[in-house]
Amino acid sequence: MKRLCNPVLLLVVSIAVLSALTGCGLFVAEGRVDVTSWEQDYYEFSQEYGMVWVYFEVTNTGSIDIDYYKVWFEVRCADGSRFQDWTNGLGVSPGHYVSDRTLIDVAGKQAVAVEITGFEVDNWDY
Repeated sequence: MKRLCNPVLLLVVSIAVLSALTGCGLFVAEGRVDVTSWEQDYYEFSQEYGMVWVYFEVTNTGSIDIDYYKVWFEVRCADGSRFQDWTNGLGVSPGHYVSDRTLIDVAGKQAVAVEITGFEVDNWDY
């Protein structure tokens, strides 16, 4: 009796076994977040600065959907103070991105920089 082995099936099974043994999954939720811009108004009548609008993009660089993401920001002000806040969102398909914005209160101070201090993604199926 002659035994035939499908090379594609053998390759797929080998990759799955190797991934399981090395702790590396085939289905990975991962992404990137970038601040695209930020803005802040100045109110002359009160001589105070307003809250900071932060505009950002979350890009799915993984192989499965990002069902949930959370982004932490830090705003640095002219007087050296720092203000942190976070926001979250849902649903980014692999290879796609979403544009979003959030508002950060800086207690009337002038913002000079905005940084991303943390980023977390999750897929509820894996």
